[in-house]
Amino acid sequence: MVLSYFTNAVDVALVNAHTIYCIANGKMPLLNFRREVARFYLNLHSVSDPKNCGRPSYSVSSQKRVPEDVRKNPQGHYLERTLDGKQRNVRFVKKNVRKQCVKCAVGLHVECVIPWLS
Repeated sequence: MVLSYFTNAVDVALVNAHTIYCIANGKMPLLNFRREVARFYLNLHSVSDPKNCGRPSYSVSSQKRVPEDVRKNPQGHYLERTLDGKQRNVRFVKKNVRKQCVKCAVGLHVECVIPWLS
């Protein structure tokens, strides 16, 4: 029952939009107007492309998140186990690790410490 109210409201809105469109732009059959509206919504990237659906990612890479002078300074960088053994993403090798740099709070493998500092 609720769905029928919704579809009726959409139908009324389309008919009203068609009427306003015809007043402003000239005659167009209602069926063609409905097809144009459907094509418009199907061509939207957020609807038709699954890669663009959902919440946008606002993650900042660790190289931009950690200031350059902190990262390049060799003092105070050492690895320790993450809290509760949780995994962290390693930027260089795209794998997870349970160790992180104390100074930068970035997940690193032992082999990745030297490239991270350079």
